[in-house]
Amino acid sequence: MDSRLKQMIQNNPVSHAMDVVGEAWTMLILREAFRGARRFDDWLERLAIARSVLARRLKTLTDAGLLERRPYQQRPERFEYVLTAMGRDLYGVAIMLILWEQDWSPRSDPARAIRLLARDGSGPIEPIMAGEDPKTPIRPGDVLPRPGPVPGKAPALKEMRRRKVQPAMRASGKPIELGIELFGDYWTNLVLAACFYRVRRYDDFLKTLDVSTSVLADRLEGLVSHGILARKRYHARPERFEYVLTERGRALYPTVLAFFAWGARWLCEPGKLPVELVSQATGQTVLPVLRNAVTGEEIDPRSVRPVPAHSASQRAAMSAAQ
Repeated sequence: MDSRLKQMIQNNPVSHAMDVVGEAWTMLILREAFRGARRFDDWLERLAIARSVLARRLKTLTDAGLLERRPYQQRPERFEYVLTAMGRDLYGVAIMLILWEQDWSPRSDPARAIRLLARDGSGPIEPIMAGEDPKTPIRPGDVLPRPGPVPGKAPALKEMRRRKVQPAMRASGKPIELGIELFGDYWTNLVLAACFYRVRRYDDFLKTLDVSTSVLADRLEGLVSHGILARKRYHARPERFEYVLTERGRALYPTVLAFFAWGARWLCEPGKLPVELVSQATGQTVLPVLRNAVTGEEIDPRSVRPVPAHSASQRAAMSAAQ
């Protein structure tokens, strides 16, 4: 296994982003922040989260620069948490996760599906992670990773992130969105990263990720059970299998690109990326950008409003059917 490949998988803008936001409760808190949560009780009401866990995660997000703590009451002293520019820039990640959940997740609720419209009434918004062509999404195979100007060393892993993350629960008692469960576990998203680098075989995962056999087997089994990976035999005697991204798994690529773009902008020095994406067509470096496929323009979250994807009667029928 190429040592450069191992280094690229473990040290790139996506891995840096995951060290900041790649944990299930953190992602759920940010999701609710995009939906308007600002005060401690807002998150308590919306999430089945312990007060101590919420307090720790809010402090972590504030220290990382994604939330700003602002006083709104003096006696007794009370604070609210507002997304900073760095936090608001995660909108691309949030919207790509939402769209994947709607289109691909077996846990999605069609009655809650949304579509996006321009606030100025100019028409629909179709978010994509675009590259050289502003109206065309980057697809797997359009770009290839290569070591950047400063490959460096893999960042230190957080012990909290090494452990198995139990799926957080909604207040309703239902499992969280599948996308958040996948990206909210350190080893799962590292295995996914390796898959997008075309790692397929068990021994290659072991060499590339420095992961234990038990953890690797658990994460591969989970990804297969969720339909993200397919297990295919490549050797009969002895029997050997490889793990290949399914269509559902490949559809996660825009979310990966959104994490890459955010990590590159906020967690890496300009011009000093540890990993770059290179266009297969032109050989030029590409930094994914969240754009509207209709107009090719970059999307400003403040110019977008979500609306139900279906009529009220359709939503009622869907809810009744469930």
